[in-house]
Amino acid sequence: MATFAVINEEVVENCIVADSLAIAEGVSGKTCAEYTLETPVAIGFIYANGVFTDPNPPAPAEETPAKEK
Repeated sequence: MATFAVINEEVVENCIVADSLAIAEGVSGKTCAEYTLETPVAIGFIYANGVFTDPNPPAPAEETPAKEK
């Protein structure tokens, strides 16, 4: 079994498990792309030119004020 992202107009609209890419595309009726735990994907990610991209950049780290002496 493998995990596949279901792609709709370059946007991941679902994530499914199937035995093969052909089965995933047959069941979903859409283009699918396999992903792994090393390259996690979520609904809403962009898929273009064979690459998944998170459209939401990580939040900036909060700065902690320096302690007064």
